[in-house]
Amino acid sequence: MARFRLLDKYLRRYTQLSERELSHQLQTNLWFTPVLYIVFSFVLLALSYTADYKFQMGERMWDIFSVDYDLTQALVSTLTAAILTLTTFTFNLILVVFTTFSGQFSPRILKNFIASKATQRILGIFTGSFFYMLFSFLVLNKRFADHFFTVPLVAVLLASLSMGTFIFFINHAVAWLQVNKMTYEMKKESMSIVKGSLQNEIDPYKVKDTAPLKEYVERLTKREGKQISSNRSGYIQLIDFVEIMEEAKKDDIIIKLEYTVGDYVFSSTPILTYWSNEETELDEPKYLALFSFGKRQTEVQDMEFSINKLVEVAIRSVGNYDPKTASNAINQLGELLSYISCVGNLNPYLVDVDGHLRVILQEKDFSYYLYNGLGYIRHYSEDNVIVGIEILSVLDLIAKSANPRDYDAIWEFAVYTTKGYEKDFLFGLDCEKFNNLLYEIAKSTGHEKDFQHMGP
Repeated sequence: MARFRLLDKYLRRYTQLSERELSHQLQTNLWFTPVLYIVFSFVLLALSYTADYKFQMGERMWDIFSVDYDLTQALVSTLTAAILTLTTFTFNLILVVFTTFSGQFSPRILKNFIASKATQRILGIFTGSFFYMLFSFLVLNKRFADHFFTVPLVAVLLASLSMGTFIFFINHAVAWLQVNKMTYEMKKESMSIVKGSLQNEIDPYKVKDTAPLKEYVERLTKREGKQISSNRSGYIQLIDFVEIMEEAKKDDIIIKLEYTVGDYVFSSTPILTYWSNEETELDEPKYLALFSFGKRQTEVQDMEFSINKLVEVAIRSVGNYDPKTASNAINQLGELLSYISCVGNLNPYLVDVDGHLRVILQEKDFSYYLYNGLGYIRHYSEDNVIVGIEILSVLDLIAKSANPRDYDAIWEFAVYTTKGYEKDFLFGLDCEKFNNLLYEIAKSTGHEKDFQHMGP
């Protein structure tokens, strides 16, 4: 009975997830794809034995393709053990990859490897092939047929596919252990989150001219608003911004989110404040249902968590005296920051179709993302001048492609980075390199006069 309760609790947890959360959970679990392949293997098993038992394909084939019962049994039993051995080696290799990722880079990167379609399909092929062989051996019966054709043919084809898949998996694992591949995949994941969270969900409700809204919000926040507290503790994993906008318009209220995706809140923490024109009671459970809480951060909507994985790779590489890996991670992070600047509208005000303010987000401008990305690397690299030069080089690239509204943030960050390394210059070449890069950033951001006033 306890097992049934546990299973019911497990299934209920998945049925309560939103579509995006459910999709993410299925992608980052190793069991889902193999289960699909196992189901397919049973279908293939049924078709194979129907062909040999009911239609007697073994009797109708030429003698060269007809396999007797004893040879079929020996073949299937041998291939069952062989595929089980290959599957065991594959899982051992996965554990090696996990250990390497956790030790050298970050345990948070493991899900990227698990979520890879190649990894899941490879395991699916192995498990599906093994179950086909195992149950073929179980239902093989001489009373129904003396000769077989479909069963041994499919068994040989699946064994050949498994062998080729094993070779491919070795290449796949080795490729994933290469930093270039790993950081590139993390950058792609982060860009997809930016596109989904910023562009598709939030940006349609934003306006370009925020000056009138700023004055209105300043007056609004001076008034005392009502608050809704969280009903559970944990990380905010998902916020349904579209539904919040619709509900806020229906109730004719203005909502300010006190916390955002990725923040940890307690069960009594006020997570939103609202202002209403009428003294009506709000349906608080309706709004709390639009927030998803969990025990850990996820990449579904949390752009910062995805960025932090790249940051952690760079920091670990600096600590392990691996400058090339750090440089690669910083470059990928720079491209991601440039993408955020170009495609993201970072103002915190969301308005409805009538132009009325409905939601006020946590204000996070481009300097915030710069600090949470390159700022952390700068801090942990301490006196490593080479890392500082890499950061300035990436800032130069960002400045040449970023939105003009972010020029001031890029310039200020570059100045602070340079000043932080002044005491660590060992050679005149260090100073010259920093000055040259800072001048290029000044030209790109329109701060040439500020650069001249800085002096030598």
